Amino acid sequence: MKRRELVKMGVGLGVAGVVGSTLSTADAAPCVTCDPDAMAKSAVKHFIPGKLTCGEAVLLAGLESLGLKTKLAPDIALGLGGGVGLQGNTCGVVTSAAMILGLAVGAVEKDYKKKKMATFKAVGKFSKAFEKEFGCTGCRKLSGLDLTTVEGRKKFMASVKSERCSKLVAFGAKMLAASLQELAREYA
Repeated sequence: MKRRELVKMGVGLGVAGVVGSTLSTADAAPCVTCDPDAMAKSAVKHFIPGKLTCGEAVLLAGLESLGLKTKLAPDIALGLGGGVGLQGNTCGVVTSAAMILGLAVGAVEKDYKKKKMATFKAVGKFSKAFEKEFGCTGCRKLSGLDLTTVEGRKKFMASVKSERCSKLVAFGAKMLAASLQELAREYA
């Protein structure tokens, strides 16, 4: 891919720069359509039967709620699945929500120090609420599986994805919508 194409898609300028120019009109807020139930339904639809990872599903639902479309999604979140590259670390729901919250804040807050602190605050609040609901944010503990093994991935596809992780995706998407609504009120 040529640099010109990357710049056109936003990579050369940075995603936040492209998103900011898209959303930062005078009346823009970090939420276009942030209905919690609709976002949860969209995320689960992308996750099951859409066959995407939790991170990709939440990222797509978040981008949809912000009124954004990009050829970079869902690929930009692909490596977040399974707790970042199947390593069992932070759940892709949490990491993708952090990306969306960063985009939303970046669209309306131009001062870097304020943007950084507002993003940290929103992501921290999201992460704490997720952890409160499920007891942790770690994929391995949440799923009960080691996804680096063939056996773990088979169990995941056979039942854990639909029975356990779809609930994490739905809850995370609802929480993300609520977080975006809160940001929209703060920046209204």
